[in-house]
Amino acid sequence: MRFNKLICIYIIVGLATGCVNYQAIGDFGTGTGQFAGSYNSVFTGSYDTCLGTAEIRNIIMELGQTPASSPMTQYTSDKEKCAPYKSEAGAFNQTSLALLDFSRALGLVVKRSELKGAFENVQFVPQFSGVDENITETVTELRGHGKDVVTVNQWKDYFTSFYVQKSPQEVILENADRLEATFALLDTFSDIYKEQIDNYERNIKLLDTLLEDSQSRDALKRSFVIDRSKELDRRRAMLENYDQALDAVRVSYKSIYERSELSDPHYNDPIFQEDMKEFLIKISNLVQQSKIIS
Repeated sequence: MRFNKLICIYIIVGLATGCVNYQAIGDFGTGTGQFAGSYNSVFTGSYDTCLGTAEIRNIIMELGQTPASSPMTQYTSDKEKCAPYKSEAGAFNQTSLALLDFSRALGLVVKRSELKGAFENVQFVPQFSGVDENITETVTELRGHGKDVVTVNQWKDYFTSFYVQKSPQEVILENADRLEATFALLDTFSDIYKEQIDNYERNIKLLDTLLEDSQSRDALKRSFVIDRSKELDRRRAMLENYDQALDAVRVSYKSIYERSELSDPHYNDPIFQEDMKEFLIKISNLVQQSKIIS
């Protein structure tokens, strides 16, 4: 009887020590995926805002009685001036897709680790197709980020050869450089958008001042200023929401990486699990708020 009890104890202890709860890693992957796939209006924000600013400046020129081009010629000219930011929007989106694919890959290895024997033959199909490396020449603000673009493009080879037999710890550790470059580019894209928003605001204020000083009481133009001021507030609120979410992802990854460097990461740690749960809740709330803002 005593012998049977000892066997039971050994079995229970063996199962306990051999079983790692990856819920916290799964929560991080889920939250990161929600973030990376939820901000399309931010990705195109610099280009859209550049065109919006051009529209405002055209009205400013009209008030200043500056000879204006025909509407079609002016529209074509504005699109040409803003063209670099259209390329930047594509790069912004692709960089976010790289982060989204990372979260999906992490989710797969977590599931495989929890369900031994499952997901052995799953083929990972990434959405990331690469960032145009010439963008560092066409977008002035990206000229110092050539190395980051090259590093982010390394995700292509990584995803192509990815296999789910890896452990979550491996996936977290081996992607540190790629994630650092990804976060650096996302930060820069956000800064570019902020500069465009600041320029948009300056031109709205200038137009408002010109309308106040002019003899014209054009109701249509005043309505235009009010509408564009509301749009300005929406753009700022959306970008601030995005930046909060990006910071949360970066901080949480740092926490997971530092833990993963340990020979025994203790992913079961209750405090760590609670931190990742709070991270997921924070991202979910921010994404929900972003939908209301938009």
